[in-house]
Amino acid sequence: MLGDNKRGWDSKLILAVWANRVTVKKSIGFSPYELVYGKEARLPLSNLIPVYKFVTEKSSEEVNFMEDRFMALAELDECRREDHDRNIQRQQMVKALHDKRACDKKIEEGEWVLRWNAKDQDKGKHGKFDALWLGPYIIFEKSGERSYYL
Repeated sequence: MLGDNKRGWDSKLILAVWANRVTVKKSIGFSPYELVYGKEARLPLSNLIPVYKFVTEKSSEEVNFMEDRFMALAELDECRREDHDRNIQRQQMVKALHDKRACDKKIEEGEWVLRWNAKDQDKGKHGKFDALWLGPYIIFEKSGERSYYL
């Protein structure tokens, strides 16, 4: 999109954001635009303006238009709930796959390990880029089920 003018990236940013918002996401099956507004995005906008003018000029059909809008909002709410349920199911599936692969590793004397910095783990006690792992350390001796001398 930028071509030879690499300094003009900020002028193209709005187009990239728009493309991201109207692209259907595989995990949820909808685009972010569709979740917010309840319908697919249409371009160009000039095609929508005559339709809007036609609908607003028909004052006798205004009541029907409002009823249709309320029904569309109700359908959108139902669509969002279904999407939320699908997201929860997907998260549970991903967690199950992760838990299936996760296993406790047997740690033996002489191995190199990192130690978790528990005193700084709470929010606000460390900076954004501070390391929360200390080490590396060598295990000197095993003193219990999950305790070691480093």
